[in-house]
Amino acid sequence: MQKSSPIKGSAGRSRYQLLLAIFGAIGGAAIALVSLRMQTSPLTLGMAVLGFVLSIASLQASMRWWKDADEAVREAHKSGWYWGGSAGLSAAGGLTGLLFAIPPDVSLRRFALLPGDAGLIATGLLTAVVLAFVGYWIAWAAWWLIRAR
Repeated sequence: MQKSSPIKGSAGRSRYQLLLAIFGAIGGAAIALVSLRMQTSPLTLGMAVLGFVLSIASLQASMRWWKDADEAVREAHKSGWYWGGSAGLSAAGGLTGLLFAIPPDVSLRRFALLPGDAGLIATGLLTAVVLAFVGYWIAWAAWWLIRAR
């Protein structure tokens, strides 16, 4: 017997799985960020395990959603990730190149999300991920706008 989702039909189930994946990913990221701000303790380990479990659940929901998505939706996402994600990561690479033009005595710590050197690394990684996502969303929207005519 098939489990029913709160939303009826294949499209509703697909939306439900996508929302589950998105909230799982957001929850995992939030837990990871909170655990980075905390001192090392058993609670930090528990938060890391919970974040890992949420990430796995999110991945599973994403795979189910992908299986149910139609060909146009898949192509829009693949095109968005390939072109938009690549463009976003290229922009991150350009920003990295600009770092070499900054004199060594200039401190970038004011831009760090977290204290210490790890905060600078985390900020750089987050910048690259955000730029890839922004590029993805722009390319995804462009794919649909071009084909909506």
